[in-house]
Amino acid sequence: MPPPDKKSEDTSLWSRFMNPVDPNSPRLAVETSGTMHNYKYLPYINLVYLMFLFFPLFFNPRLDNIHIIATLASLAVFLPLHFMSYSSSSRVAILIAAAMVLLCYALMPLNYGANTYLIYGVITAAYVYKARNALIFLSIALVLMGIQAYWLKFPVVFIAATAIMSSMLVFYTLYSRNVERSNQSLRLSQQEVQRLAQSAERERIGRDLHDVLGHTLSLIVMKSELASRLFERDPDAAITQIREVENVARDALGQIRTAVAGIKLAGLEAELANARLSLLSADIQLHYQLAQIQLSTEVETVLALAVREAVTNIIRHSNARHVEIELVKSRNTLQLQISDDGKNTLVVPGHGLSGMRERLELMGGRLEIDTGPRGGVRLILSCPIPENNLSNSMQAALATRQHE
Repeated sequence: MPPPDKKSEDTSLWSRFMNPVDPNSPRLAVETSGTMHNYKYLPYINLVYLMFLFFPLFFNPRLDNIHIIATLASLAVFLPLHFMSYSSSSRVAILIAAAMVLLCYALMPLNYGANTYLIYGVITAAYVYKARNALIFLSIALVLMGIQAYWLKFPVVFIAATAIMSSMLVFYTLYSRNVERSNQSLRLSQQEVQRLAQSAERERIGRDLHDVLGHTLSLIVMKSELASRLFERDPDAAITQIREVENVARDALGQIRTAVAGIKLAGLEAELANARLSLLSADIQLHYQLAQIQLSTEVETVLALAVREAVTNIIRHSNARHVEIELVKSRNTLQLQISDDGKNTLVVPGHGLSGMRERLELMGGRLEIDTGPRGGVRLILSCPIPENNLSNSMQAALATRQHE
């Protein structure tokens, strides 16, 4: 039997699966689309395959008490091993896998359905070993079983069926582990991208606020001190300084509003790249096509925030497998369509969709929700193509809505 991987740890495999940290860590269960509540019952659900252990007893013409007693005794040994495998360290899980295989060899002379134990054992090993060592474990277990089956004069078809079934399940387990590692790597990459983006945004905000407030506040302090000294000697000059302080403060307030308005500005291309990572982590494919058009900052921000909200809703509620995003231009109108192939359920507008609709209405646009071409939900965001310069009132209203 090959030795356990050197990187195996004595932490619980089940705990590492429930709270994954290292994307290369082996797991003893495959993550599904269910909730954590469902994982609690996974060890019990997997017991359904024990029915193959009892099938031979119903078709054995020489069935007697010893066959039944031996099968039930083996089951009493197997069940603790099975449940221990979900809470044991890697090294202990290897021993459990070997014990399951030995249990198969011990029972097979009395019940050829004992090959079920071998399948449980090689699958357990596949979750603990690397692919190479898992295949070595499988090969050794099958060779020893083949020798025993030949000695017991079992038909060749029995050996072949066991080898094919166990090999298929081991390869599927290794594939599932690889998919889970890839998904975890994508999630970690997405988190790192978001962390770097947030760090860069904080630095930019700090620089902008420093540039805006540093000089202005210093000027306000100087003029306030000057006005205080002039108040008794020359009240008119002091009033002039106070008015200049007022003007400087108003100008600073406008600059701060402009700086703050840029905090949540998001680029459409960057948002689509982030959406692709998020959707891939949820095993959803994204296809998008953008018209070649220069978007104003305000329009691009509204569309980017709409993509973010739509992708969040798709991941949480749709059970979709494909998402299509298309930006098209028709005369003086832009139209962004976001459709999926998930559940075609009635969309109840929440804060996200309401905010999306309000931002569009501020620009003279609208939001429509209908059935997509693949049966899911489709969002259609339409807005007029604005002129190069928006009015100051429009810019202020849009910035206010973005911060709500």
